[in-house]
Formats: sequence, structure tokens, C-alpha cells
Amino acid sequence: MKKTIIALIVMMMCIAGCGSSPKASGSDDLDATIREASDYLNGNLPAKSKIVILNVQSDSAALSNYIIDELIANAVNDRNFEVVDRQQLDLIRAEQNFQYSGEVDDNDALSIGKFFGAQVIVSGRVSQVGDRYRFTIRALEVQTARVQGQNNWNMNAGATITALLKGGGSGGSATTSGTSGRQAATPARPTAPKNGTYTFYPRLRAIQGAVESRAYLDRIVVRNGNLAVYLFDTPIGKGNGPGNPWVGTGSGGVILQDLDNPRRTWNIVSQDIYVDGYGVGGSLITFEGVTGRRFTLNSGTGYGNVAMIFEEIILDEPDE
Repeated sequence: MKKTIIALIVMMMCIAGCGSSPKASGSDDLDATIREASDYLNGNLPAKSKIVILNVQSDSAALSNYIIDELIANAVNDRNFEVVDRQQLDLIRAEQNFQYSGEVDDNDALSIGKFFGAQVIVSGRVSQVGDRYRFTIRALEVQTARVQGQNNWNMNAGATITALLKGGGSGGSATTSGTSGRQAATPARPTAPKNGTYTFYPRLRAIQGAVESRAYLDRIVVRNGNLAVYLFDTPIGKGNGPGNPWVGTGSGGVILQDLDNPRRTWNIVSQDIYVDGYGVGGSLITFEGVTGRRFTLNSGTGYGNVAMIFEEIILDEPDE
């Protein structure tokens, strides 16, 4: 009888404790903690938001880069957000002189978010508490500077985090997305676009906040550094004309910005309604003295105080 009771007790203990269970907050599994952080963002940020995973403050560039890359990979694979690519962020990092493992001022973070047309900036911090580590993640709404979410997790000094900390570093070596610790290639010096007509099929579509706008880029004509940009309000065919998808989009004006050198911008020279011989068309805007071949085009404040933006325009080779 005693043997039977002992066997039942052992069986009950196995049922209660021998199976798999969710990760406890004190686990040393860094990847599991990052996964929990991603799940937290999925549950607390509006779906389909455009987010920038900006920095993770720590004593190790290798650790910060690892966490950022994993957060980006999770966000891309979860398909819950639109994520700004790490390589695009590298260009701003070089200009703004911030480190992925360093502290970034909230005002600077919000400016970076507005530059990319993002709704949310995500940042983090890893700090040592005794022989353990505390990981904090924070989401800041770009338009209002309101904290949309903040949470903390405790981790033991497991094998992964220990190995990354041994790598050390003060931060600042940029990495390409999905590759921890590898230095990004220096962007090639931009060259002026060649004369000719550059057409876009399918037409590039502008984004306003998290919503696709009814403004489509049809073609750009280049003549000795002068750019004529043709915009329509339909994805294919003629505009609804005289279409006017861009004119009057806010007090901030229309700005062309060099993505390879974000400090270089051009304001519009003229802005007109384009009408062809059939009485239909769209908007025609022009810029002068343009150098570079990779740009973003945005409307400043835009309708409802939200910028309308073509996120990446590449002038590779002219069609004619």
C-alpha cells in the first residue's frame, strides 16, 4: 500500500513539473526574452504601424546589435508591422552620429521617426543588476511623443549573453539587417542622374502615415540636374483630370531628399497641374540642381498634419 501511495505521489509530481512550461522571467535564454518582447509589441502597438527599431542601450555593441537584429527579424516575420530597414537607418546613424548601443535623445528619436514617416519608435536598454540582467523595451508614438508601451524582463547571465558581452565594444559599428556584428558597407558616393526619362511601372505609391495615398509617381524627366516629376491619382492609365494628387498638400512644402546623404535636400521650383491634349493628367513638380540618384519625396506636413511620402525613388538608367 505504501509503495502504491509513493508511486502516485511521484506520478503527480511528474505531471506537475516534468512537462514543458513557458519561460520564466529569470531564464537565461536571451532569444526567448527577445521573443517575449516582440510578442509584447505585437499586443500593444496598432497593427500595420510603421516602426523604427532604433537602439538598445548597453555596454556591448555586439549585444545591442544582436537584440536589434532579432527584434527586426521577429517583426518582419510576424508581419504585424511595417519595419524600417536597418540599412536605411545606417545612413541616418552616420549623419546623426548616434550609436545603436548608446542613448538616443527622445527629440532626436522623434525626428528620425518623422523622417521615415513612422508612427512608432522602439528603443531598449540592457542593464546589469547584481549577477543578472534587466532588459527594458519602450515604444514611443512619433506624432504625440506618448509612451505607447514599456515593459521589463529579468535574465540570468546565460551562455548567449555572456558570449556577446565578451565581444565588448562601445558601439557604433553598424550592422546589416539580420547579421549580428558585421560592419555595414559604406554607401557608394552618389552620382548625378543621367539625362532622360525614368518611368515607373508599376507606379510608385505615396504613403500618408500608415495609409496608402492616392498619389502615384509615373515618371521623372531629367535635364542637366533639373527634375520634372509627373504625379497621377491612378495606379495605371491617365489621371482623372485634371488630376491634382499633390498640389496644396500642406505648409511644409514638397521636399526631395537624397537618401545617400540625408543632409542634402531640394525644395520645389514650380508646382502645376499637368494636362495632356485629352484634358486629363495630374501634377507636375520641378526641382533644380539635383545630384544623387536615390531619393525620398515628401510633402512636409501634408493633409491632417501627416506627411505624404514616396519612401524610395531610384533613378538607375533612363528609359530614353
